[in-house]
Amino acid sequence: MNETLYKYRSLDNFKNFVDIILKNRLYAARYKDLNDPMEGQYYYNRGELRRNIREKLRDQKEELRICSLTPMNNNELMWSHYANSQKGVAIGVLIDPLKNLIRDIQYDGIHYLRDNDYNNHTAMEILCHKLEVWSYEKEKRVFTSTKQFIDVKVKEVVLGRSMSNQDISLVSELVNSINPGITIIRAKDIMDN
Repeated sequence: MNETLYKYRSLDNFKNFVDIILKNRLYAARYKDLNDPMEGQYYYNRGELRRNIREKLRDQKEELRICSLTPMNNNELMWSHYANSQKGVAIGVLIDPLKNLIRDIQYDGIHYLRDNDYNNHTAMEILCHKLEVWSYEKEKRVFTSTKQFIDVKVKEVVLGRSMSNQDISLVSELVNSINPGITIIRAKDIMDN
């Protein structure tokens, strides 16, 4: 376990937040459930990618599950888009790279394929390419095909700058009662530096 990675979360579904803290796990979604409408797309020229390979890729992409994270805990756009405009949290976790396949996203556009490019990792490779417009996320993906959740060690919880005092108190008390070893940080303390 090395680098701390962050999952930005709204507290609107409080049950999901509690599940992460209590069970030390993050949900891994199917690629079609992610927010980028171009997710999993690739292109090819007619005659350069056989139908049976396209069908294999479709099946392989559907088997994969993805947990999206970032190494940043102070990105204003991430706070706005994924943590209810600073009313949510950024959960810092450690993930064992020996037990999980973690890949960096490349923001070089939609992946191009031909028959001779295909191998057993091509579906994952497709899912590691995104349009440049998403580069602010500096996304890292954890891939699995065997389970719905990724095991993590929750290291810290960063509280959004716009959280109400009531939510700050509730989240802090909950986290401390479940695991007092988790560090609680105010986003204003890391973003004003």
